[in-house]
Amino acid sequence: MSTLWYSILGLLFMAYFALGGLDQGVALLLPLHRGDGDRRAALNAVGPRFLGNEVWIVGAVGVLIAAFPRLEGELFGAAYPVMIAVVLGLIALNAGVQLRSRGVRRAGFDALITAGALTLAVGWGLLLGVVTHGVPMTADGHVHGFAPLTSPAVWLTALVNVVLVVANGAAYLAWRGPDPRMRRVLTQAGPVGAALVLVAAAVWYAWQPPGISHPILATALVVATAAALVATRFVTGGRAFAATLVACALPVITVALARYPGVLASTMDPGATVTVDSAAAGGDTLRLLAIGAAPLLPVLVAAQVSCWWLFRRRESQPTPLYW
Repeated sequence: MSTLWYSILGLLFMAYFALGGLDQGVALLLPLHRGDGDRRAALNAVGPRFLGNEVWIVGAVGVLIAAFPRLEGELFGAAYPVMIAVVLGLIALNAGVQLRSRGVRRAGFDALITAGALTLAVGWGLLLGVVTHGVPMTADGHVHGFAPLTSPAVWLTALVNVVLVVANGAAYLAWRGPDPRMRRVLTQAGPVGAALVLVAAAVWYAWQPPGISHPILATALVVATAAALVATRFVTGGRAFAATLVACALPVITVALARYPGVLASTMDPGATVTVDSAAAGGDTLRLLAIGAAPLLPVLVAAQVSCWWLFRRRESQPTPLYW
């Protein structure tokens, strides 16, 4: 049961890194658009999907807290400053997008949107880096300090995530947005992102973090991520966007499978490493979640799919319905 919920948790985070990464990428590219009209058109391009994209993080954090309370406590403890920044970034991005058209100082809201998106892209990349690095957990089973946040490899992982979401946003806007320059941004961000992914993987291999159980599988997924980014130079439209979605989602499953059955390795005491089973809540709690929460997951997926289907065509004129 714990492995099943760990798989569900991974799928939810993959969905958020891909679809939430789309929102972040569009927001990070906002300064490249000239004038309020172009910026509003870029936000309108993602408008019908924006709130649906952000719902995935609510589901992921809910499952993390309910099904894996120990993992949530120790991981957030090891990256507490990052989690504070992520929460603030979520607030800034969502508030900025929804308020920018309700006032006259839109430049300030545009800056807030971009700052929030950058904070999120860096923050989630740092969190992936912390999981890959391992945490300073002692034999008492608790984390002490924020040592992983001083690692250059962790910050390199954050940089990789920023480039991934930029490529994701550029691919979407090249497909559905009004600015033809986004295709040029994508053709640059794709290869740069692929190179950074491979460099980051090489750095982690040289670093040799503890608790990596499946390095060959991790290598295959890293290569797949880089290949998806390189493919954006040769495909266009929806296929390029699909490639960047895959590239944004794969790092989550790469880190998770590289450590499985461990989830949080200790850099101080190998015996203190947290596994899937030891991180999970009790069997009764997991069964209760299966009865109460699991039926909601297909509804969430169906709502997301229907939203993308309903708004599958590009709007000829920006609509004031969204932003």
